[in-house]
Amino acid sequence: MKILLCPSPELYQLYHRPEAIVVITDIFRASTTIVTAIANGAAGIFPVATTEQAQAIGLANGYLMAAERQVRRCDFAHFGNDPLEYTPEAVANQRIVLTTTNGTRSLRIALEAGAQRILIGSLLNLPDTLDYCHRSGAQEVLIVAAGWQGQISTEDCLYAGAFACFAREQGLGIAEGDMAVMMQDLWHGHCQTMQERMDYIKRTEHYARLVQAGHADAAEYCMTIGTHSLVVGLVDTQTGLLGKL
Repeated sequence: MKILLCPSPELYQLYHRPEAIVVITDIFRASTTIVTAIANGAAGIFPVATTEQAQAIGLANGYLMAAERQVRRCDFAHFGNDPLEYTPEAVANQRIVLTTTNGTRSLRIALEAGAQRILIGSLLNLPDTLDYCHRSGAQEVLIVAAGWQGQISTEDCLYAGAFACFAREQGLGIAEGDMAVMMQDLWHGHCQTMQERMDYIKRTEHYARLVQAGHADAAEYCMTIGTHSLVVGLVDTQTGLLGKL
Protein backbone atom coordinates (compact mmCIF):
# COMPACT_ATOMS: atom_id res chain seq x y z
CA MET A 1 0.00 0.00 0.00
CA LYS A 2 1.47 3.33 -1.09
CA ILE A 3 0.87 6.37 1.12
CA LEU A 4 0.92 9.76 -0.59
CA LEU A 5 0.51 13.25 0.81
CA CYS A 6 -1.21 16.15 -0.91
CA PRO A 7 0.05 19.04 1.27
CA SER A 8 -2.70 21.49 0.30
CA PRO A 9 -6.19 21.15 -1.21
CA GLU A 10 -5.08 23.71 -3.79
CA LEU A 11 -2.87 20.98 -5.25
CA TYR A 12 -5.47 18.22 -5.20
CA GLN A 13 -5.82 17.90 -8.98
CA LEU A 14 -2.10 17.10 -9.20
CA TYR A 15 -2.47 14.20 -6.78
CA HIS A 16 -5.94 12.85 -7.59
CA ARG A 17 -6.06 9.11 -8.19
CA PRO A 18 -9.50 7.69 -8.99
CA GLU A 19 -8.92 4.36 -7.23
CA ALA A 20 -7.19 5.67 -4.12
CA ILE A 21 -8.73 5.94 -0.69
CA VAL A 22 -8.67 9.65 0.14
CA VAL A 23 -8.13 10.60 3.78
CA ILE A 24 -8.98 14.21 4.62
CA THR A 25 -7.16 15.49 7.68
CA ASP A 26 -7.50 18.78 9.53
CA ILE A 27 -5.94 18.06 12.90
CA PHE A 28 -6.56 21.60 14.22
CA ARG A 29 -9.49 20.93 14.18
CA ALA A 30 -12.22 19.82 11.76
CA SER A 31 -11.28 16.17 11.32
CA THR A 32 -10.69 15.81 15.06
CA THR A 33 -14.07 17.41 15.69
CA ILE A 34 -15.87 15.16 13.20
CA VAL A 35 -14.35 11.99 14.63
CA THR A 36 -15.16 13.12 18.17
CA ALA A 37 -18.78 13.92 17.31
CA ILE A 38 -19.36 10.56 15.60
CA ALA A 39 -17.60 8.69 18.41
CA ASN A 40 -19.88 10.44 20.90
CA GLY A 41 -23.02 9.30 19.13
CA ALA A 42 -23.84 11.89 16.45
CA ALA A 43 -26.07 10.31 13.81
CA GLY A 44 -24.20 11.94 10.96
CA ILE A 45 -22.49 15.11 9.79
CA PHE A 46 -23.20 17.07 6.62
CA PRO A 47 -20.15 19.14 5.63
CA VAL A 48 -20.92 22.24 3.58
CA ALA A 49 -18.79 24.97 2.06
CA THR A 50 -20.43 28.15 3.32
CA THR A 51 -21.95 29.55 6.48
CA GLU A 52 -25.08 30.44 4.51
CA GLN A 53 -25.55 26.82 3.50
CA ALA A 54 -25.00 25.63 7.05
CA GLN A 55 -27.61 27.98 8.45
CA ALA A 56 -30.18 27.30 5.72
CA ILE A 57 -29.84 23.51 5.86
CA GLY A 58 -29.79 23.46 9.63
CA LEU A 59 -32.93 25.55 9.99
CA ALA A 60 -34.80 23.72 7.23
CA ASN A 61 -34.09 20.26 8.64
CA GLY A 62 -33.79 20.81 12.36
CA TYR A 63 -30.11 19.86 12.41
CA LEU A 64 -27.63 21.14 14.91
CA MET A 65 -25.48 23.79 13.26
CA ALA A 66 -21.71 23.92 13.60
CA ALA A 67 -19.82 26.75 11.94
CA GLU A 68 -16.36 28.25 12.32
CA ARG A 69 -14.47 30.97 10.54
CA GLN A 70 -10.98 32.19 11.43
CA VAL A 71 -10.87 29.77 14.41
CA ARG A 72 -14.01 31.28 16.02
CA ARG A 73 -17.59 30.02 16.24
CA CYS A 74 -20.12 31.81 14.03
CA ASP A 75 -22.86 33.59 15.94
CA PHE A 76 -25.78 31.56 14.57
CA ALA A 77 -24.24 28.15 15.31
CA HIS A 78 -24.76 25.77 18.21
CA PHE A 79 -21.10 24.73 17.99
CA GLY A 80 -17.85 26.00 16.63
CA ASN A 81 -14.93 23.79 15.64
CA ASP A 82 -13.76 22.84 19.12
CA PRO A 83 -13.89 19.05 19.54
CA LEU A 84 -14.26 19.39 23.29
CA GLU A 85 -17.73 20.90 22.78
CA TYR A 86 -19.07 17.75 21.12
CA THR A 87 -19.95 15.77 24.22
CA PRO A 88 -22.30 12.74 24.18
CA GLU A 89 -24.92 14.82 25.96
CA ALA A 90 -24.79 17.46 23.23
CA VAL A 91 -24.64 15.35 20.07
CA ALA A 92 -26.00 11.84 20.67
CA ASN A 93 -28.47 10.82 17.94
CA GLN A 94 -28.28 14.27 16.35
CA ARG A 95 -27.46 15.19 12.78
CA ILE A 96 -25.10 18.12 12.40
CA VAL A 97 -24.42 20.43 9.48
CA LEU A 98 -20.84 21.66 9.61
CA THR A 99 -18.77 24.30 7.88
CA THR A 100 -15.19 25.21 8.76
CA THR A 101 -12.50 27.43 7.33
CA ASN A 102 -10.40 24.63 5.85
CA GLY A 103 -11.48 21.05 6.53
CA THR A 104 -14.93 20.99 4.95
CA ARG A 105 -13.61 22.82 1.90
CA SER A 106 -10.98 20.12 1.38
CA LEU A 107 -13.65 17.46 1.50
CA ARG A 108 -15.77 19.26 -1.11
CA ILE A 109 -12.75 19.59 -3.42
CA ALA A 110 -12.09 15.85 -3.27
CA LEU A 111 -15.75 15.03 -3.83
CA GLU A 112 -16.06 17.34 -6.81
CA ALA A 113 -12.90 15.84 -8.34
CA GLY A 114 -14.53 12.41 -8.27
CA ALA A 115 -13.08 10.76 -5.18
CA GLN A 116 -15.29 7.78 -4.33
CA ARG A 117 -13.80 6.52 -1.08
CA ILE A 118 -13.24 9.30 1.42
CA LEU A 119 -12.28 8.92 5.07
CA ILE A 120 -11.83 11.50 7.80
CA GLY A 121 -8.45 11.18 9.45
CA SER A 122 -7.53 12.28 12.95
CA LEU A 123 -4.77 11.08 15.22
CA LEU A 124 -7.50 9.93 17.61
CA ASN A 125 -8.53 7.14 15.23
CA LEU A 126 -5.39 6.73 13.13
CA PRO A 127 -4.78 3.04 13.98
CA ASP A 128 -8.32 2.07 12.98
CA THR A 129 -8.16 4.16 9.81
CA LEU A 130 -4.90 2.50 8.79
CA ASP A 131 -6.32 -0.96 9.47
CA TYR A 132 -9.43 -0.14 7.42
CA CYS A 133 -7.33 0.97 4.46
CA HIS A 134 -5.29 -2.22 4.65
CA ARG A 135 -8.33 -4.49 4.92
CA SER A 136 -9.99 -2.73 2.00
CA GLY A 137 -7.17 -3.84 -0.27
CA ALA A 138 -6.34 -0.29 -1.32
CA GLN A 139 -3.20 0.04 -3.41
CA GLU A 140 -2.91 3.76 -2.70
CA VAL A 141 -3.95 6.02 0.16
CA LEU A 142 -3.93 9.73 -0.61
CA ILE A 143 -3.84 11.90 2.50
CA VAL A 144 -5.09 15.42 1.86
CA ALA A 145 -3.84 17.97 4.38
CA ALA A 146 -6.44 20.71 4.79
CA GLY A 147 -3.90 23.38 5.70
CA TRP A 148 -4.87 26.99 6.31
CA GLN A 149 -6.50 28.96 3.51
CA GLY A 150 -4.51 27.09 0.88
CA GLN A 151 -1.23 27.20 2.76
CA ILE A 152 0.52 24.20 4.27
CA SER A 153 -0.03 23.44 7.96
CA THR A 154 2.51 21.36 9.84
CA GLU A 155 0.07 19.40 11.99
CA ASP A 156 -1.93 18.15 9.00
CA CYS A 157 1.17 17.05 7.11
CA LEU A 158 2.45 15.35 10.26
CA TYR A 159 -0.65 13.15 10.24
CA ALA A 160 0.62 11.67 6.98
CA GLY A 161 3.99 11.11 8.62
CA ALA A 162 2.38 9.29 11.51
CA PHE A 163 0.22 7.22 9.14
CA ALA A 164 3.28 6.22 7.10
CA CYS A 165 5.32 5.38 10.21
CA PHE A 166 2.59 3.16 11.63
CA ALA A 167 2.14 1.48 8.25
CA ARG A 168 5.87 0.84 7.89
CA GLU A 169 6.19 -0.55 11.41
CA GLN A 170 3.33 -2.98 10.80
CA GLY A 171 4.46 -3.94 7.32
CA LEU A 172 1.29 -2.53 5.77
CA GLY A 173 2.62 0.17 3.47
CA ILE A 174 5.31 2.64 2.48
CA ALA A 175 5.53 6.39 2.03
CA GLU A 176 5.50 7.39 -1.65
CA GLY A 177 6.76 10.75 -2.91
CA ASP A 178 8.90 13.44 -1.35
CA MET A 179 6.22 14.99 0.87
CA ALA A 180 5.16 11.72 2.48
CA VAL A 181 8.75 10.58 3.00
CA MET A 182 9.74 13.91 4.58
CA MET A 183 6.80 13.84 6.97
CA GLN A 184 7.48 10.21 7.86
CA ASP A 185 11.05 11.11 8.79
CA LEU A 186 9.92 14.20 10.71
CA TRP A 187 7.37 12.21 12.71
CA HIS A 188 9.85 9.44 13.43
CA GLY A 189 12.57 11.84 14.53
CA HIS A 190 10.62 14.44 16.49
CA CYS A 191 7.09 13.30 17.39
CA GLN A 192 7.25 9.88 19.05
CA THR A 193 6.04 11.03 22.47
CA MET A 194 3.33 13.47 23.42
CA GLN A 195 5.94 15.78 24.92
CA GLU A 196 7.91 15.78 21.66
CA ARG A 197 4.76 16.40 19.62
CA MET A 198 3.62 19.30 21.76
CA ASP A 199 7.09 20.86 21.90
CA TYR A 200 7.22 20.75 18.11
CA ILE A 201 3.65 21.81 17.41
CA LYS A 202 3.86 24.84 19.71
CA ARG A 203 6.22 26.40 17.17
CA THR A 204 3.63 26.32 14.39
CA GLU A 205 1.43 29.07 12.97
CA HIS A 206 -1.86 27.31 13.59
CA TYR A 207 -1.06 26.61 17.22
CA ALA A 208 -0.48 30.36 17.61
CA ARG A 209 -3.94 30.97 16.13
CA LEU A 210 -5.48 28.60 18.67
CA VAL A 211 -3.70 30.40 21.50
CA GLN A 212 -4.88 33.78 20.27
CA ALA A 213 -8.48 32.56 20.04
CA GLY A 214 -8.39 30.87 23.44
CA HIS A 215 -8.58 27.29 22.13
CA ALA A 216 -5.09 26.02 22.91
CA ASP A 217 -6.54 23.65 25.51
CA ALA A 218 -7.75 21.42 22.66
CA ALA A 219 -4.30 21.02 21.10
CA GLU A 220 -3.07 18.14 23.24
CA TYR A 221 -6.36 16.31 22.71
CA CYS A 222 -5.97 16.76 18.95
CA MET A 223 -2.41 15.36 19.08
CA THR A 224 -3.36 12.19 20.98
CA ILE A 225 -3.14 8.89 19.12
CA GLY A 226 -5.55 5.98 19.15
CA THR A 227 -8.12 6.92 21.78
CA HIS A 228 -11.14 6.36 19.51
CA SER A 229 -11.76 2.97 17.94
CA LEU A 230 -13.82 3.79 14.85
CA VAL A 231 -13.53 4.68 11.19
CA VAL A 232 -15.33 7.77 9.90
CA GLY A 233 -15.99 8.47 6.26
CA LEU A 234 -18.36 9.28 3.46
CA VAL A 235 -21.51 7.17 3.67
CA ASP A 236 -23.56 8.94 0.96
CA THR A 237 -21.87 10.48 -2.07
CA GLN A 238 -25.06 12.29 -3.09
CA THR A 239 -25.56 14.24 0.13
CA GLY A 240 -21.98 14.16 1.41
CA LEU A 241 -23.12 12.61 4.69
CA LEU A 242 -20.29 11.52 6.97
CA GLY A 243 -20.72 8.74 9.48
CA LYS A 244 -19.28 5.64 11.06
CA LEU A 245 -18.14 2.98 8.60
